[in-house]
Amino acid sequence: MKDADCDKSLRPFVFVHGTFGAGNNFAHVASLMTSNGYCPDRIVGVEYDSIPNPANQDYPGLNCVTAEDASAPPKGCGKIDDVVNDIMKKTGFDQVDIAGHSQGTRHCGLYLQDPEHAKKIAHYINFSGSPMVGDVQTLSLSSEHDLGLTPHHAIGKNVTEFTLKDEDHFAVAASTRSFVQVYKYLVGKEPKYKTIQCGDATVDIEGIAETFADNWPVTGKVEIREVGDTPRAEGAPLQTIRGDAAGHFGPIKLKRGVAYEFKGFDDDDKLVGYSYFTPFKRSNRLVRLLIPPHDPGIAAASTDKVTPTDKGYSALLAQWSGGAFRYDLGASLKIDGNEVLTDENAGNKALMTQSLSGGVVGFFMWDKNQNGKSDLGLVDSTSFIAYTDVFVDATESKFVNLEFTPGSEDTAPEASAKTTISNWPSENDVLTSVTFQ
Repeated sequence: MKDADCDKSLRPFVFVHGTFGAGNNFAHVASLMTSNGYCPDRIVGVEYDSIPNPANQDYPGLNCVTAEDASAPPKGCGKIDDVVNDIMKKTGFDQVDIAGHSQGTRHCGLYLQDPEHAKKIAHYINFSGSPMVGDVQTLSLSSEHDLGLTPHHAIGKNVTEFTLKDEDHFAVAASTRSFVQVYKYLVGKEPKYKTIQCGDATVDIEGIAETFADNWPVTGKVEIREVGDTPRAEGAPLQTIRGDAAGHFGPIKLKRGVAYEFKGFDDDDKLVGYSYFTPFKRSNRLVRLLIPPHDPGIAAASTDKVTPTDKGYSALLAQWSGGAFRYDLGASLKIDGNEVLTDENAGNKALMTQSLSGGVVGFFMWDKNQNGKSDLGLVDSTSFIAYTDVFVDATESKFVNLEFTPGSEDTAPEASAKTTISNWPSENDVLTSVTFQ
């Protein structure tokens, strides 16, 4: 379906991410929604500082002016209402559908407690959380495999519960099966397509450049190049974009089905890394280009565990937009034909680690002991992130081939993806990220 042929009678949709998350956590489901008639520019995300620090926590669901203390508005207040009001104004609707995931369910619950807010919400979609939602029509999705095999559901008068089986904590908001339940609930029928369909020949890409987890906007430039026949190509970029004060960029025009490299710089124009996506099949308005966290504590607990300072190897970060890396569910991730997922770093043994009980959403790979070979295993972990020892030689310029196949979370053949990246050296803290979508 072409973007222009979307069904403009379908309500706008607002997504509120969870801890260490961003709007792109919903990108897979959004692409399935737009494959079935939703307008891509009417599915929007709310970005906020998701670091779970009670002393410095964003509260995007609260009013900035409260009866309790109007002189001291909570940090991050009003963000959900701003996005809701903005998309209603742009589209002419007086109600939207809204979804929250994990920590985002708490913020949505706070938002819905205000009667004036609740009037603006036709339906609420609850992805793994247990907020009070009052009278709002609600679909609550959780999973038997989520966070220690404990389903989490919303509490209210009009809640429809559905418990998935294999989905991990991230996939509850991102999987194809979650999409099917959301679509059936909102539209009242089975979706025509359960795989992402090709859209226009030229697709619109739009999003935000920001820091991981605390989601501070980044205004540095991004150079975009096609992945051609020469590795580490450094010719003139096809496009150079720069985030505005909010980190927002686009929409920009790219070719459908073509692989691109995004070369990113921070606010001081220091090179921070390269981002690759498997080719876009259709427009995507929820792209997020991430750099290490602004918060030093979270940086030390997450991305700083990788110290990419050696020009002899590449440091890689892999993500899958449809869920987590689950070796125990049959997933496979190969680099130049070699399997890098194991029971220790992405399977049952990994899930026994408290920080990985919700699944491996981010998978860092680098030559930890600098011995020139892949020792795999679980080098370290933090919430939803696993670190493993994988050697990708960067002494000479070459292409690296990656192939991902999901497990039982999504068994459709179309869910498997291949991509080719350059083996950029990791010196000067340069990180290469790959998103399978």
